[in-house]
Amino acid sequence: MDKKTPPESEVQIVDLQRYRKNKNEERRREYERVLFNRILGVYSFAEKNSLNHIEVIDISYSGLKFREENPERPLKAEEKVALRFYFTPSSYLKVIVDVKRAIPFKDDDREGMEYGCQLDKSTKSYEVIRELIAFMYKYSETACQDTNPPMIWF
Repeated sequence: MDKKTPPESEVQIVDLQRYRKNKNEERRREYERVLFNRILGVYSFAEKNSLNHIEVIDISYSGLKFREENPERPLKAEEKVALRFYFTPSSYLKVIVDVKRAIPFKDDDREGMEYGCQLDKSTKSYEVIRELIAFMYKYSETACQDTNPPMIWF
């Protein structure tokens, strides 16, 4: 065996495709947080309750995950709820979700419930959300990383 070549068990192969996919996923999640938490106002709405602000953690073609701090009436698994995605102060997109998982969270000085939900794909609003999600995936694939971003926009 050549002394310059390490044994096969020590050779580490860098999977660039996996690396790119992970970087794209990080970029998409970062963009989601900015989009949903700084640009769009996202509120949950149940017929007998008032509007409650939620924090969208993740969204994909099949579902989304969100948090609600100290909910008055926590949602339960298999409960359907309408979420409002406000694009202007007076217009919103109503998205129906089916809660699949509800678990408490506590981090730093915040606590509440975290929900994993399945999107209702039978609604007209899902067509719009699907396009928004497609945009976020494409954005993450083509966006460039700025190591010194100007903070005047946020």
